[in-house]
Amino acid sequence: MNWLIDLFTKPSVEQQIIAITLTAALGLMFGKVKIKGISLGGAGALFVGILLGHIGLRIDSNVLHFIQEFGLILFVYTIGMQVGPGFMDSIRRHGLVLNVLSTSIVFLGVVVTLCLYFFTDMHNNVPVLIGMLCGAVTNTPSLGAANSVFATAGMDTSLTGIGYAVAYPFGVIGIIFVMLLVRIIFRQNPDKAAKDYAADIAENTKKIESCSLTLDNQNLFGTMLKDIPDLISSGVVVTRLMRGNDIFTPNGKTVIQEGDKLHIVGMPEAVAIMEKIIGRRLEKPITKENTTDSDDRAILVKTVLVTNKKVLGKTIGALALAERYNVNVSRVVRSGFKFTGRLDLRIKFADKLRLVGTAEGIEAAAKELGNSLTALDHPEILPAFLGIFLGVIAGSIPIAIPGMPTPLKLGLAGGPLIIAILLSRKRKIGPLNFFMANSANLMLREFGLTLFLSCVGLNAGIKFFDVLLNGDGLYYMGLAAFITFIPLAIVATIGHLIFKVNFLSLCGVLAGATTDPPALAFANSQADSEAVNIGYVSVYPLTMLLRILSAQILAILLVSA
Repeated sequence: MNWLIDLFTKPSVEQQIIAITLTAALGLMFGKVKIKGISLGGAGALFVGILLGHIGLRIDSNVLHFIQEFGLILFVYTIGMQVGPGFMDSIRRHGLVLNVLSTSIVFLGVVVTLCLYFFTDMHNNVPVLIGMLCGAVTNTPSLGAANSVFATAGMDTSLTGIGYAVAYPFGVIGIIFVMLLVRIIFRQNPDKAAKDYAADIAENTKKIESCSLTLDNQNLFGTMLKDIPDLISSGVVVTRLMRGNDIFTPNGKTVIQEGDKLHIVGMPEAVAIMEKIIGRRLEKPITKENTTDSDDRAILVKTVLVTNKKVLGKTIGALALAERYNVNVSRVVRSGFKFTGRLDLRIKFADKLRLVGTAEGIEAAAKELGNSLTALDHPEILPAFLGIFLGVIAGSIPIAIPGMPTPLKLGLAGGPLIIAILLSRKRKIGPLNFFMANSANLMLREFGLTLFLSCVGLNAGIKFFDVLLNGDGLYYMGLAAFITFIPLAIVATIGHLIFKVNFLSLCGVLAGATTDPPALAFANSQADSEAVNIGYVSVYPLTMLLRILSAQILAILLVSA
């Protein structure tokens, strides 16, 4: 049995791997334990790491530092790849007020931290204070950003892990506590909030609509479809044309005649304009007509996935599916957002195209577009490594800011995050496709987070219990509770009373502003509504960036003070 004891105790490559994998495995199991429906998730690795570090499990400091930073890079890079496609759109469509509220939470958290620095004895222990700030808002990447500052200054980074760990429990509980207080004090009914949100969305959302028009405008008789005024510029798509008893898919060169009936798809305003130009709307769309007995001529609708690299970056017009296959693209779904199949829309990887045409035509078009689910299950590794490489370079660029004692760097947390957001929005550069499937993204994200938290826990565990039981651990925990509670309570009150934000949306903002999945899960459990998730996603990218930068800037300022 000596070999087994040596495997766990004597420094070796095997011992290092066993230490990190054991910590991660036990941490993930512990994170699945639910109490009142709440679990720690990946954060379980932090507390298991603390326990194992306390009882003597060790990893070489250089190896520990590498695994910790690499795990952080994987985590923030995959976050950027996930939120990047909808980053700007979420701010424009859902989030100006919500992002103002979340930004205020970040700012007030910094203010409370500065108050603790100036009015308590925490000015003597800056690493612990910054760790408390990161743990109080359950934000792991900000801890990594702060640690890079302290490591550069030659300070003990295990202290930030201690501050993070003692603050984390109330960081999770405190967010949920604020949600409950808002619900009780302002007498909010989650089910009613869900109905109100659905009604508001239905009233304000402009959905793509379709209808059939009869050709009444004599000026258009004998005109090619592409020459109908404002048709192409409006983004309206003519998916079907009925002439007599025959229905077929037209293309831009199709000449329209008196008595033709056109089925169009577009945004409400554009459809209304076409109705004035083309003719009156039919009560019964031609899509409801059953005018042909031949299966070969029947018009079908099928959603096809774009996975062929050769078509990426081309416009729908350039693909000429209508001219070559008698197939029209009526709608495009990309990262949850819907567009009409307008001719100037450029195709991106994993776009879902709704095709209208014959079975034979759709089959040929689908073959050209790829339509391979297998392609999504085999992510490309080269773009991921290149993206991380560029992220590390970007994070290392010194940015001189007037008044700052040292240049600011985005670091290993901020650099990969921003590069990932940019690359995921661009999606394709030359032959490289930067799309990352959800399954691959989730796997890498959880893997990176677990590695990072396991290392933070093992490092903090060396001193954690001594500080908690024989030192100022409980004192730190109490101070950190102020960082969690005060900003959330103030902003939640303002959001409800002044901005009249829907209760469920407000819960999503509170969870997103603290980037806290357990709080998000609790908020979602209150009612069946997308309000929580949309609020969370709308503020998450900007909040994540601000958390990373604010922790780094505060660490630089306080270290040099």
